[in-house]
Parts: sequence; C-alpha cells; structure tokens
Amino acid sequence: MNASLETALFGKHPTPRFARRGLMLDISRNRVPRLAWLRELIDALATLRYNELQLYTEHTFAYREHASVWHEASPLTAAEIRSLDAYCAARGIELVPNQNSFGHMERWLQHERYRQLAECPEGFIHPVSGEAKPPSTLHPCAESLEFMDALYAELLPNFTSAQLHVGGDEPWELGKGRSRAAAEQIGLARVYLNYMQGLFARAERHGKRAQFWADIILQHPELVAEIPPQVTPVIWGYEADSPFAEHCRAVAAAGFRNQFYVAPGAGNWNSFSGRLSVARANIQLAATHGAAHGAQGLLLTAWGDNGHHQPWVSLYPALLLAAAAAWGTELSDGALAQGIDRIFYPEQPEGNGQAIVALGQIDAQLPQPAPPNSFLHSAYFASPQKQDALRELTSAQNLQLVSDHLAALRRETDALDPEISLAIDFNQAALLRCLKTPLDARAQADLLNRFAELWLRRSRPGGLAASLAALKVQD
Repeated sequence: MNASLETALFGKHPTPRFARRGLMLDISRNRVPRLAWLRELIDALATLRYNELQLYTEHTFAYREHASVWHEASPLTAAEIRSLDAYCAARGIELVPNQNSFGHMERWLQHERYRQLAECPEGFIHPVSGEAKPPSTLHPCAESLEFMDALYAELLPNFTSAQLHVGGDEPWELGKGRSRAAAEQIGLARVYLNYMQGLFARAERHGKRAQFWADIILQHPELVAEIPPQVTPVIWGYEADSPFAEHCRAVAAAGFRNQFYVAPGAGNWNSFSGRLSVARANIQLAATHGAAHGAQGLLLTAWGDNGHHQPWVSLYPALLLAAAAAWGTELSDGALAQGIDRIFYPEQPEGNGQAIVALGQIDAQLPQPAPPNSFLHSAYFASPQKQDALRELTSAQNLQLVSDHLAALRRETDALDPEISLAIDFNQAALLRCLKTPLDARAQADLLNRFAELWLRRSRPGGLAASLAALKVQD
C-alpha cells in the first residue's frame, strides 16, 4: 500500500476510533468460501487493519453427530477452523466463533430429528413476507439450551478467542407457538431475555464472553440494564437512516459504554452489484454515533440472504469504507477505486476498482422497492404480477437509460474480473424482464453456467445447486 492510500484510509490519527474492527461474513446462506479464498480475504483484512473476523454459522460447521443437517453444505471442519484461527492470529486478527442459537435455525428444524425443539413445529406465517415458512426459531426452554450447549462444547475448543457471538436476532415465531402462554403471562420481551440469559451463562461456562444481536432487546430498552455486564450487545442497522443514534444512546446509558459494537451492512446482499451509496451512508452513520457513545467495536456485516447471489467483488467497496470509518476518515470514489486495485488486484493493471465502484452505483439509479432489496434484484425474481408493481415505481424511459448505462459499462469490462461482467449481465437480465423482453432459455442457461463456474473458483460446491435453482426464473 502506498503512502497516499494509507493516508486516505487511516488519516494521520495515532489510534483508531474503535478498538475492535471486524468483518462478519455469512457462510450459511448456501455459499461457503474455499479456504484459499478465506486466506486471501484475511490477508486483505490485515492490510486494512481489521482485527476481528466472524464467520456467521447456522449449519455449516461439521458437527460430528449432526451430519444430516450439513452433509450437502460443504461445511468447515474442526481442523479447518483451527487452521484459520492460527492464520488469523499470525496476522493480528481474532477469529470469533459465531453460531446462531435462537432464530434462523430452519436448516436444523426442517429435519424431523430436531422438530421437537421448534417454537412452531408446523411452521409459521412470516410477518414481513406473509408467506408460509418452515420453523426457524427454537422453543425457549431448557431442552433447547442444552442442545446449544452441546454444540458449543464441540465448536468452541477450535477457537482461541475468548468470545462467542450467540446471535439471537429475528426469532420470528417467538410467542406465537409453544411459548405463547409464557409470553402472555410475563411478556414477550421477558421470555426472550430469559432464554438469552441462558445462552450467556452457557457461553461463560465454556470460558467465552457472549456477543449478541441487540435488535430485540432494544425494542424494550428498560431491560437492557439486565444484560450481564460481561456481555457485548451488537447494534445492527443496514440503511442510510438506521436509528444508530437512539440505540447507541440507550445501550451506553445502560452501562455498556466502551463495550458494545455497532454493525453496519456492506449493502451488497439482495443485489447483483451492491448498494454503494446506502452502504457508504450507513457505515458513516454507524461509525459516527458509535464513536460518540463509546462503542468498542465496528463490525461490518456481509450477509447472503436468499441464495448469496451477489459476486464477491461487491463486498470490496464496503471493506474499505468501513476500514476508513473506523479511523475517522472517508474515501472519495477515486480513492476507493484505487484502494480496491491496490489491495485486491495488485498484480493487474488498474481498472477493476473503477468498474466495481461504477457497478455499485447502479442500484441508486432506480427506486428501492423495500429495504434491503435493490430494484433490479427484486425484478429478476419477481412474478409477472410483482413485475407490474415494480414498473409502477419508475418509468420505461428510466429503465432504458439504466439499460444503456449497463451496456456501456459492460463494454469496458471484458478484460477485468469476470465477476463484474456477470453482475452487469444479471442486472441486464432483470431489466429485460421489466421491459417484457426476457432472456431466452439458451441465454439464461449461459448466464447460470457462468454463475456456477465463478462460484466454484472461490466457494465450495455445497449450496450451489440451491442458489442456481432460485436463479432459474420462469416468464
């Protein structure tokens, strides 16, 4: 890294705004990275002065007694975790275990063997989408706590970290099934907190300090003070107007100043190209209010919702933006492009960074149907009826202008990282659907074949079939 880029990223500050500077990477929504690629990513994180990495796990660790859950997922093994832990440590990075332990457990609960642990064993109606979904939340009871404790006993010895992220976000069914009576008696928030207290205690039993997602407890700020003092609340928010000011204030006032984390989003999931303007604003918002209220850490989150269809390159801008924000600086688009080239393409001519930044600006040219989804990602998967609704949000003229912009960008990318061209082509396919001139079967097959080829360069085969199946849209 040259001096000018180092100054742009880290300014002239002797110390960062946050002692802990981390990345949380989702490895549970179909895409599990290859070890070689994870090592490349860790090297980049070290260059960017990150000191924490979390690999978000639901079912992608190879638990010895639970092969039925992970056998098609290409999970990380205990030996691989130990290898990554040592690789991180040698570069000043703490590999923190991250095992969701309450909600988002559908990959477990879909199997009959684990169904008795579900809050709603027969499934539920999702409160956001209105769709029928299989069970995803553990019933908050002693049996569920003992189940998680057994998983911790196998997982945690592979990490040298003294921390454990236990998750706890979005327990959609809580209070709607087997815990309904308890919720009516003592309140839903108390049911939630009682179960989380059990997880915190079990983490401590295994010699770990718990981190947890603070979204549910922040709906009841009067209960924040009941969180054990050794536990780290992690405040997440992924939009340009996320309420970091309010939430940081509440957590700091409850006694967690110099301990809690803020967790902005990379803005690249549910998008083929990355919502760069949203990510930029969101990261700065989290950093500003986190620093003002004494947050210990900034944890950039990179999710893979709905099949992890976004290319790896869409993560690069946010990695640099979060690194800079952690030191109190902001990067111009030019410095961002230069940084991407220097860190991720050091042996190649310049150009990938500029194209990736341009790619990340595409979503801002169209209205956002609902956060955290981009217009074009939504358009690609939408039914004909939903396509009509999307078209009402903009104009055919604007869609054609975006298509022309994509075509011009595409002509400049043939010699660059093929993931950039693939992302552009998926966006074009989405636009064609909106313009009622979708790809023919042969063109769609070619697009999916390229997706599979590039997936396997950096990711394991587990989950690829499911992601491909979702991409096979019908018109």
